[in-house]
Amino acid sequence: MTALHFPLWYLLIPFAIVLLATTIYMFFNIYHIAKFGMQSFGTTVVLLLYFGGYLAVLAVAGVMISNVDWQHTVTLIEILPFSGSSTSTFGL
Repeated sequence: MTALHFPLWYLLIPFAIVLLATTIYMFFNIYHIAKFGMQSFGTTVVLLLYFGGYLAVLAVAGVMISNVDWQHTVTLIEILPFSGSSTSTFGL
């Protein structure tokens, strides 16, 4: 059986799709809170906390993925050790 070799940057494609969906969801929520929420100081604080939390998670994710060598080639067995091996990650 031949192992499937691919560069790690292929894993950035699902990450980018999830990031895009999260960004759309975040702007959807901010729009609806600002448009239909009560116009008060509390609403403004919630919007700022929500947007700040999103930016903080985005910054932490950016720092974490910047430390990876994305040109490194891996095999599917290295990423999913339970596929094709007798020992399972989950103890099954």
